[in-house]
Amino acid sequence: MKKWLLLVGLVALFLSEAAMAADDFFTKIKINLSSSHAPNIRNSSNATVSASASWRNKWLIIAVDYTPVAPKSMRNAWINDVEMRVRAVFNGQSDGKTQAFYFSGSSLFWTIPLDNRKHIATMMIPPQLLDRYLPSGGSASTVNLGNTFTIEVLFLNRAGVVIGRGYYGRRGLSDEEYANYFSKLSGAATEISGAILPRNETPWAFMDIDDYDLLKSGGAAQQSVGNNQ
Repeated sequence: MKKWLLLVGLVALFLSEAAMAADDFFTKIKINLSSSHAPNIRNSSNATVSASASWRNKWLIIAVDYTPVAPKSMRNAWINDVEMRVRAVFNGQSDGKTQAFYFSGSSLFWTIPLDNRKHIATMMIPPQLLDRYLPSGGSASTVNLGNTFTIEVLFLNRAGVVIGRGYYGRRGLSDEEYANYFSKLSGAATEISGAILPRNETPWAFMDIDDYDLLKSGGAAQQSVGNNQ
């Protein structure tokens, strides 16, 4: 009897998560960019954020605000195994040639409460990859925070269904126009997969850890950074 009740409970849990896929459970998504030197573990105040146009030797920090919500029928609900996928499109250079690239990466969450409160997640691009692929002039990058990247953030449940999305970059575009733009990237831009690292695979892994939803290991590790461009 206990095994039967457990099975029924598991089926009910699966069906509830499947039903959740019909709506956006991650809302009010806002994306912000900043640049920073890696934190000095012995002196965390060294991790100063900068809005300078020069990004040489700095990490690009992609901060994503989001609000997980639940239907009124689901109180004190949690959702497990959420994946946050990020793609950042830009005009870059390789072997002296200008071409379109996009960095990609993902963060995998153990569990997130659907508590109608603002959460924040961060992912980072290492300075070595920025220096490798971004166009440069003289001793500093020519890019700036305002017009270099067009970014897509997708939240997916364990079934791979999108349960929230947000965009950053070109002003005046609707989410539908952004989605159409990103749907046409394949073949039009070169992907550098794994270039956007989850927080737990960066120097910020153990800083203010209780301020963020719990991450699983293996977000970027499941991908490989392209090395032939």
